[in-house]
Amino acid sequence: MPKYHISDNMALNAKQYIETTGAKLEITSMATDYIVEFPAFLTDFSQTFDATWNTEDVYGRMDPIATYQGTKRTMSLGFDLPAGSINEAKDNLLNCAVLTKMVYPVYNSHTENHILSKPPLVRVKFANLIEHQGSGLLGWITGLSWKPNLEMGMFTESSDEKKEFFPKIIGISFSFNILHEQRLDQNSLPEKWPFGE
Repeated sequence: MPKYHISDNMALNAKQYIETTGAKLEITSMATDYIVEFPAFLTDFSQTFDATWNTEDVYGRMDPIATYQGTKRTMSLGFDLPAGSINEAKDNLLNCAVLTKMVYPVYNSHTENHILSKPPLVRVKFANLIEHQGSGLLGWITGLSWKPNLEMGMFTESSDEKKEFFPKIIGISFSFNILHEQRLDQNSLPEKWPFGE
């Protein structure tokens, strides 16, 4: 399976940060098996557990009758990708391209009608805070935002045909909708769940 990873071009400080902290964000496409890795310089990280109840107001009763329906789990992630060299900036841009493709599905190319073959599900893993039994959490990405830090400037590379730009710092953020892969019960969930399962 193709793996787009933290390359040898990465600045020494970033590599040391990853090695000493284990702060590596890994995202795997379930449609293509592509894996992309980022040094996790987190700028935003939050989770929401939204319990849904169906309520009905009844005459003569102060409180509604409530019936539990389910709980949705979503996550917001934001991180910066710094580059200390033009080669590192090129790698960052390639990894961002791979991540962007992960919000699109795979179609069956053997027919003229382009039938949807695989939805854009992914697994996201970050140390013990985002994981499911040693691998990533399963779900789908929404609201993926890619934003270069224009104040920090860009590396440039010129050739006879064109001039290319590579941001020195890229900000990435997205929402992640998590699919529960096990029965969730207060009595049977692991002690550390959801922070290490």
